[in-house]
Amino acid sequence: MNKRKWYLKKRMGLMIFIALFFLGGRMEFAKFRYDPAQLAQTILQHGQLQPVFGTKNKDGKTIQFLKIGNRPDLPLVVFVHGSPGALNAYESYLSDTILSQKADLLAIDRMGFGYSDFGETESSLITQSAMIAMVLEDFPQQKKILVGHSMGGPVIARLAVDYPDLVDGLVMVAPSISPQLEPSNTWRRVMDFCLICWMTPPALRVCNQEIIPLQGELEQLVRDWKCLEIPVTVV
Repeated sequence: MNKRKWYLKKRMGLMIFIALFFLGGRMEFAKFRYDPAQLAQTILQHGQLQPVFGTKNKDGKTIQFLKIGNRPDLPLVVFVHGSPGALNAYESYLSDTILSQKADLLAIDRMGFGYSDFGETESSLITQSAMIAMVLEDFPQQKKILVGHSMGGPVIARLAVDYPDLVDGLVMVAPSISPQLEPSNTWRRVMDFCLICWMTPPALRVCNQEIIPLQGELEQLVRDWKCLEIPVTVV
């Protein structure tokens, strides 16, 4: 009888955990998204220039960005977030009026995050960088410095390799750029299994699914490092 009670309690506890995990993943804080109007208001409260949201579309895919400033004579600093995340991860930089005196600012929602086809995984660095390149092509006169954090690091590196005319410098902050240093994906593959994947919050699911094939993507990128002829800073 005691064993049966113990089994029932254990089963009930597991069911409660699964329910809380599922419900928690549907709450706003787990979506790694932001309210565009609220973000713009917060930036303006710092005395910043007017932030402008925009989107670009290609092959059925949509990418969203936020730009501050429209001065072709100044450089353009482009911020690319990690995984999971969204462009509001750079809110403090986007609100920095000293920075915006010296450069226009542009922040990107990477594919699958924020408002760039949220919840739809795009694991190819080539495709991700191509979508960002499409945005940068709208600002041909400006020198472009790309800043990428974590997963944003290999994305901007791939972009610089594939579109050298669009990039004048890279700043990579704690980037995932070494295939040898990537950890084992065993637990990530378990997380990608049917029921668990379905229960996982969309942003975390996309994060998991884009990191699983990352090692192979990085191995290709390492072979192309020699193509870079621009300043690269790794922090």
